[in-house]
Amino acid sequence: MTDTPARIPGERAALIWGVLATILVVVASIGVFLVAPGDADQGIVQRIFYFHVAIAIVSLVAFAVACVAGILFLRTRRERWDDVGEAAIRIGLLFSVLVVITGSIWAKASWGTWWVWSDPRLVTYLIVVLIYAAYFVLRSSAEDDRRMRYSAIYSIAGFASVPLSFYSVRVAESFVHPVVFTRGGANMPGSMLVWFVVSQAAILALFIALLEVELVGRRSERALRQLVLRLENP
Repeated sequence: MTDTPARIPGERAALIWGVLATILVVVASIGVFLVAPGDADQGIVQRIFYFHVAIAIVSLVAFAVACVAGILFLRTRRERWDDVGEAAIRIGLLFSVLVVITGSIWAKASWGTWWVWSDPRLVTYLIVVLIYAAYFVLRSSAEDDRRMRYSAIYSIAGFASVPLSFYSVRVAESFVHPVVFTRGGANMPGSMLVWFVVSQAAILALFIALLEVELVGRRSERALRQLVLRLENP
């Protein structure tokens, strides 16, 4: 009789979220490109909006998760919260790169320019990206408990830049970067809003799935190191 291999915590959650994210991304893609109403002036490139804005929102959510994880680490000193914080920032930066790429493509096709330095919304978002990119520079400069403590403090302090980017979208006025959501509600027809919500749910589920996969990988790596140590020191 063979022993059943030990299951790494989080494997089931990662699988469930992975399946859910895949289904939602497929549904959102079909809806956005085949069902959702288009724009007569911008053509098919306008459909980038559905994913561009959704990814931008989730990238800021990822940084918020890292901030909360940092607070929990400082309170509990549990390594799992350090894992959550680092993974969330890593995924948030990945999404941020996608935001810049999709936004540049949309801007070039619609307004004839890849980037406008005079637009506060673009510049403040870039500042957020650079602040969180520096997180890994700080993290590599320390070891063990100091590394985790410094990372937690930085993720909390760095989150102060997120509201700056968020509110600049509502305060600044620019023809290059239109405001999608106002105090009066969504600045789009209901048929577009439905597919935007589906796209937002798909990107959020994708973030959670990637986070769960990242955490499972870290737990597996940690368990493997412990196993090697036990074999080397029986």
